[in-house]
Amino acid sequence: MKPNAITRRSFIAASSAFTVGRTWTAASYARVAGSNDRIGIGLIGCGSRGSALRQEVLQHAEAANARVLAVCDIWDAMREKAAQHVEDIQGDAPQPYADYRDLLSHAGLHAVVIATPDHQHPIMLRDAARAKLDAYVEKPLAIDFEDLCEAYDAVKANGTIVQNGTQLRSLPSFTGCREFVTSGRLGTILRFEQARNEYVPYWHQYLREIKPENTNWQAFLMHAEFQPWNPEVYTGWMGYRPFSNGAFGGYMTHFTDLVHYITGVTPPLSVVAMAWKNQHKAPFTVPASVQAVFEYPGGFSVSYHTTTGNGGANFFRAIGSQGILDMTDWNHPVASGEGSQDPQALKEKTAIPPIPRDEHMLNWLKCVRSREQPNADIDAGFYQALTAIMPDESLRQGRRIRFDSVQRKLIAV
Repeated sequence: MKPNAITRRSFIAASSAFTVGRTWTAASYARVAGSNDRIGIGLIGCGSRGSALRQEVLQHAEAANARVLAVCDIWDAMREKAAQHVEDIQGDAPQPYADYRDLLSHAGLHAVVIATPDHQHPIMLRDAARAKLDAYVEKPLAIDFEDLCEAYDAVKANGTIVQNGTQLRSLPSFTGCREFVTSGRLGTILRFEQARNEYVPYWHQYLREIKPENTNWQAFLMHAEFQPWNPEVYTGWMGYRPFSNGAFGGYMTHFTDLVHYITGVTPPLSVVAMAWKNQHKAPFTVPASVQAVFEYPGGFSVSYHTTTGNGGANFFRAIGSQGILDMTDWNHPVASGEGSQDPQALKEKTAIPPIPRDEHMLNWLKCVRSREQPNADIDAGFYQALTAIMPDESLRQGRRIRFDSVQRKLIAV
């Protein structure tokens, strides 16, 4: 190990000392926006996803009476671009920070938006909760089970409002699907299944040129084991362990979160997973083609797979005793009695009517003020992240992984 390297254990200990032992200002203990107060927002992470979320915050700022007060990114160019964008839209410049922990102390903040590499999410969420800041955190909430539990416990202990970035559950179309399924019109749920394939794994598109002096490599690594500077790992982190677990934490968790939302059933009981050889000659270390099959309470299964090398044959559907709900077209789901011989089977193909909901970011901003729980609260985030972690653990151990909800443990069986 290099003399200045930071181990995972030492980083977490140091970061915990930062938030637990720090003397916060009085404002830190009363960071709840009143009914007429302007909500102060800090943005942590200004890359591709952070840019999209920044646009959403600015879009809803007037309606929600919110203001971006600070932005943070370890990459100089991204931080400067974000600060300029905010100034161009709202008229005054936010305070730029290179260290998210400094941003957490910014006066006037009520909440933060976290859009950083996956392995950083739970650490930043934990620290934000301890600073009494509400948070919108990109999915997955975590890719490590211990990190997930620590972040979850911090949010619960501090009573902060958290929205997980699984925005599909805020689409009117999927809310309509939820009403259809919970009404019993699909009968007994037997299986949910999705295939989300692509010719080239999505993380290939994020590779960029960057020099080490323009960022903070150690801050990127955070609590991961030290490794020498690598610009491909830095910009293409979605394709590298331990910063990502690939499609499990990327594409798949949107699907599993929708299963939870539509059925109201959590958590998964167990999972088995497999991975296939990378079809593309590349140095990425997460598996490019994967499959996971979950067992859920109530006796239904959930199957997901991503195959790279061909982007066709995609689908998303729920199979019930009285028919099939096809959600492949997210905006226009349809149900039919296909395959059913049940006397109560659906008689004709039926378009599922949408049920209006607030857009995901607006829902969170409203909840920051009202203190109601948002569409994808911390419990939803926990179970969504669990579905990213369990199949990855199955791959590592080559065994079925069961979740013991009483002891809150993952068990290989």
